[in-house]
Amino acid sequence: MPSKRLLTAQKFISYFATLDQTVLESILGENYYHQFAPASINPPGPFDRNGFLAHTSGLSRVMTGFPVFAKEYIESESSNQVVVWATSKTEFREELKDDGIPREEWEYAGEYVFMFTMDENGEKVVRCIEFLDGAATPRLLELAKRARVNLEQIETSL
Repeated sequence: MPSKRLLTAQKFISYFATLDQTVLESILGENYYHQFAPASINPPGPFDRNGFLAHTSGLSRVMTGFPVFAKEYIESESSNQVVVWATSKTEFREELKDDGIPREEWEYAGEYVFMFTMDENGEKVVRCIEFLDGAATPRLLELAKRARVNLEQIETSL
């Protein structure tokens, strides 16, 4: 039977498929800390619980999902941690994809490592260090920015 810490890590990873904020709200500890790495790509953050929830809530404005697929889970009972090696793909909202770039370029795929530290019960994540794909993340940021601009144009034309 999987441990609570492993189930909590799996639940965190599952969040990205639907971007349902209630999933994150249910598993992030009150003292949650999130940091993106490596620093060389100048990622946003770090974030506390409220900051991370605000950051992730913006994803659903431009995406219907951002499924993350775990390739491997490594669990440490002694440190109460789970490390996840994963890949992802984006699902940008169709109405935000413009013809300025080919459709297939809206299909971003990346690779990640999540390092989760759990609370004493293993039911809440208290810390996550998320290593982003250094080569691919700049492209994701460009696509997200373009989608946000397209969203603003749609909203102002209504």
